[in-house]
Amino acid sequence: MAILTVLGGFLRPPDCLACGAADAWPCCAICLPPEPFGPGPWRLAADPAVTMWALGLYGDGLRGAVLAGELRGQAAALAALGRRLGALLLAAGIGADLVTWIAARPARGLPRDHARQVASGVAGALDLPLVDLLVPSSGRDLGRARAGRGRADRADLASARPPPRVRHRLLGGRVLLVDDVVTTGRTLAGAAAALRRAGAREVEAAVLGASSTAFGPPVDRSRAAARLARRGPRGDCAGTR
Repeated sequence: MAILTVLGGFLRPPDCLACGAADAWPCCAICLPPEPFGPGPWRLAADPAVTMWALGLYGDGLRGAVLAGELRGQAAALAALGRRLGALLLAAGIGADLVTWIAARPARGLPRDHARQVASGVAGALDLPLVDLLVPSSGRDLGRARAGRGRADRADLASARPPPRVRHRLLGGRVLLVDDVVTTGRTLAGAAAALRRAGAREVEAAVLGASSTAFGPPVDRSRAAARLARRGPRGDCAGTR
């Protein structure tokens, strides 16, 4: 048992990824408080028609944990944070038929499946199927293109980025779109629009961390509850054809 514990520590360090607090993997309660912005619902500033949920404001401890999970290749940490996000969504009574994610093109030949890892945790917590629906858009890598640019230049780059393509037509249904981090929100807005054009009846977004500029006004919780009540049990399956 002691050997397994030691090996487990190498595979999944038990300390908080952000501050190093002992036995608080992947992120301790101090580094990842439930406030001020999580989980929602909020309107996405780039498209107020999209409801957005977030584990927290992307900064300080949460930013450190997400970056550590990505840069150290800890897919399990991103999935664990995704499960925490999914548990919050489950408690909030979110309704969806499937989960998908913002796919990213490989960088220097290496896959960048951070959003998929987060989405796997969200889908597991919600007991929903995880479906690979989106194809990355072509063009420049925005993460690298933004480096050294001013805020206005970065916004122009984001607005010029083509939205991802959808692999299949959808037979209605409700899609939960997951990403690791949202800054301007334009990528989420473009992906949500593409999914609706492909046939999705409703698209909501969920992310680990969101920049303050991505948040629109909060959704009226009483109206959201009434909408959930009207939905009743799961409706059309967001299948493909």
